[in-house]
Amino acid sequence: MVRKLAAIVSVDVVGYSRLMEQDEAGTLARLTGCMDSLVARRITARKGRVVKLMGDGLLAEFPSVVDAVACALEIQEAMAEREADIEPDRRIVFRIGVNVGDIVFMGDDIFGDGVNQAARLQEIADPGGVCVSGAVYEQVKGKVGQEFADLGHRKLKNVAEPVRVYGSAVKQAEKKETPIGWPFLTAAHSEPVAAGGCLCGNVRYKVWSRPVTVGFCHCRHCQLALGAPLNAWAIFEKQNVTFEGENPGLYASSELSVRAFCANCGTSLFTDIKDLGYYSIRVATLDNPADFPPELHYGVESQIPWVDIHDDLPRIKTEDDAQMSSRWVAVGQPKSGPTPPKAAERAVQRKARERD
Repeated sequence: MVRKLAAIVSVDVVGYSRLMEQDEAGTLARLTGCMDSLVARRITARKGRVVKLMGDGLLAEFPSVVDAVACALEIQEAMAEREADIEPDRRIVFRIGVNVGDIVFMGDDIFGDGVNQAARLQEIADPGGVCVSGAVYEQVKGKVGQEFADLGHRKLKNVAEPVRVYGSAVKQAEKKETPIGWPFLTAAHSEPVAAGGCLCGNVRYKVWSRPVTVGFCHCRHCQLALGAPLNAWAIFEKQNVTFEGENPGLYASSELSVRAFCANCGTSLFTDIKDLGYYSIRVATLDNPADFPPELHYGVESQIPWVDIHDDLPRIKTEDDAQMSSRWVAVGQPKSGPTPPKAAERAVQRKARERD
């Protein structure tokens, strides 16, 4: 048994069972040709090794992470060209996952967590796309002539800790989005990026694009509205959010925004940022909150001292946000935003309790 660090590439055929049912002999012949003349040759050219063929997939290992990712991208590009003239429902399309880790060699086979993660990354890759772990991305960014989209931390099957995942940006850009906004309409021409809803399930939503930004808000309005030390939010363009189920309740919390909640269970769902065309959705209401890691802290002038999050994200005061400050001033408020209703009264009561 030998251990060493290696890059692992896991390749799988999308819809293999369906293809075999349609044309078993033809599918096997075409797939064998793809693996021999296209996939294996490119792996060898990049100094990789085919560990094993698995009927509907392949496992390979590389001494170089850059070569592993470059090879995966070359395979996807070549497959797209090779299958372009085939009817869409009969095309052979791959999903590919790439990971790097300490693996165990037993004879010609390989084992270990690094191998398992590569297989799980492959499972969540887009058809025709490549998913890589955060460790892989850090080593290949700017070196393979391909941009990757940050897909956030994902919980992979049989992997204890969430893994930071990046997807090949070309496939992300090729997806057709169906931007349909309020009121409650159904989009049917693409897969949503994410979905979520309230505690009781009466209000559900889907988002059809990546968020504009994701962050924490420490302002007093958010603290009071959520009854929590801070608000974790993801901002989406309104036209890329669709709703299902019951209408949420609405509360105008300020001159610039309306907060939405489930009228049945009370879950705080999102803030409608007036005039800007955005919904600020509560990250915790997403079905997979780990998919959207924060990028900044906002409203830190009201951050509670014992909420000490140790990260290197930018920290922004409300009054330092020129766009938001100008909007507050335009409606007659201080550039740091309005004081929550009855805040002065609460402050007096708090001081009285402290004296007692």
